[in-house]
Amino acid sequence: MYRQGRDGYTEVTDKPRITVDDPPDLVEVVANVVGFVACARAGGLQVRLQKVLPLPEWTEEEPSLDTVQQSVFGMLRSALSNPCFDILALRSVYSCTMCDSHCSKQPDPSLNTRQSSRMVTLSDWLPYWFIASSRQQETTSVRFVRSAVRFIGHAPPEDMALKSSPLGQGIIRRLSSSNREIRLAARDAVLSYSQNLSWDSDAVAHIKQANRTETMQILHKLMQELNGPSIVEEVFLLVAGGIGRVSQMDDNAMCEVLPYMVRYYCSSNVFLRAVAMEQLLVVSQVHQVSVARLLSCFSEHISCALAGTLIQGLLPAPFVQCMKMLETAPSDFLNRFQARIVPELFIGGNETALKAVASILDIRLPVLCVNQAASIFARMFLMDDQPMQQAMLRFVSLLSAESELDKEQVEVNIPSLLRSCSVKLIFNLVLALGEHDSILRKRARSAIATVQNILDGANTQGVAVIVQQNTSNMRNMASDESPRSGGPAKPHMAASSQRLAAFVSQHILGVLAYMNELLRDTPETAMLRNEHMRRKAVMAIGEMVTLLGAQAAAHANNVVASLTPVLSGPIADCALDVWVVLAENLQHARLSADQVNSLLVPLVAAF
Repeated sequence: MYRQGRDGYTEVTDKPRITVDDPPDLVEVVANVVGFVACARAGGLQVRLQKVLPLPEWTEEEPSLDTVQQSVFGMLRSALSNPCFDILALRSVYSCTMCDSHCSKQPDPSLNTRQSSRMVTLSDWLPYWFIASSRQQETTSVRFVRSAVRFIGHAPPEDMALKSSPLGQGIIRRLSSSNREIRLAARDAVLSYSQNLSWDSDAVAHIKQANRTETMQILHKLMQELNGPSIVEEVFLLVAGGIGRVSQMDDNAMCEVLPYMVRYYCSSNVFLRAVAMEQLLVVSQVHQVSVARLLSCFSEHISCALAGTLIQGLLPAPFVQCMKMLETAPSDFLNRFQARIVPELFIGGNETALKAVASILDIRLPVLCVNQAASIFARMFLMDDQPMQQAMLRFVSLLSAESELDKEQVEVNIPSLLRSCSVKLIFNLVLALGEHDSILRKRARSAIATVQNILDGANTQGVAVIVQQNTSNMRNMASDESPRSGGPAKPHMAASSQRLAAFVSQHILGVLAYMNELLRDTPETAMLRNEHMRRKAVMAIGEMVTLLGAQAAAHANNVVASLTPVLSGPIADCALDVWVVLAENLQHARLSADQVNSLLVPLVAAF
């Protein structure tokens, strides 16, 4: 409960106005209108009670929350005794200049200025969360979850991160509710974490951008938890479509939205295919492009979803339709993106689709897998120990089985395969050093050390030995952390770290060549390589420089040459952070005047 003072509203009690013991009718009414309390707290409430029921005129320009609550709840208790009273009519009692779509104008600037000091944290609404529980009537739960949209709309920035939001997990669970109306209400609440508003600060806009990617990850997780086809998948698709509508074309989330919808468009469920196509049409209309153009912009990202539907000797109708929209032949499409498709299908265990891809491309399956061995091994090395061992054994079995069919005795030797693709493999593992997840960065560094041990050792190492080495590297890894982790820099590196630095130094030119290709920004790659991937590549260069330590001095010019093109783009901040890391690694190096100039001139030219 809040009371209005000279400098805003102050909390006078933490007890909710309503409890689980109150009459169900009253709980239902509160569920219907409680969201407007958040609107009043933020200063955006417009009261139009006289249109429904007569109430005393407000004597203040902006009635206090206490006054609103006492008057409204008093009116409700008396109105509930009237059998002709329509609860839904209360929706027309209030409106909010910030929440309601029919109020198209932005709120008064003075309201905007005061909003941050008058927001209600989402934790303050937790005492009311019992209204959304299964013990209440379904209509009551639906109305409360709909009110949560207003809670979120007026929440402070620190509560806007979906993963840590006080209400976030409860809303996400209701996406899988057995009641469709609750699922739809939860959809609106989840999307309110992601929809940008014209008055959002840069910090809030950045949080909402992260929420969009987080939402797609949640949908993938919820989908994996289903035991089979389920009615809840319709709402999952509607959420994905909503994320597509509120995202920009260059948003990271779009790289997840399109594959998600295409996967359903290619499913055998006619209803879900129709919903997916409808959402594709809506997203394309919002972005003012055709569906064909939308798919074309993200053709690389949807390639795995399309290839995963293939069956040997048969091209599914949705796949053929997508090929027509993309105006390309199946063989050309699969050949163009085989570097992405083959590792994904192999790691996912979709051997049926993998054989179909090999058949369409007219390439023997072992040759197809060996051609993409670098990407496949990189994915395997980033797995946990048991899945990694199973994937390696499956890889060896696949190659061996094909050679037996051809009556050829070909020994599958993993160390030899790794040597044949070492530079690209090391590049893929270095790129994984740019991940935000500290566990993945640790696994990537451990994997680089494992590859070093394999390449420096004998050719007789088996799968079990390789997995054991990787486990040992994870356990005995040096405790040196990168500057991004917040740990202090170590003045001296362990002997193992020095050997690892020397190993990376041997391959750095090849790694940077692949990095430069990834960072190269052309109209053809603008959608394929989005800002997230470029940022990840730049951060990976920073991690590689940290790993090199003092040995970075010998490659400073090459690192600077890779970073210079992105100084004028949207990831300039990330490039500057890497520049600082490079400078810190060179502080004890003896640099000539030309070397110092090569470090400073690009910065002066860019800024």
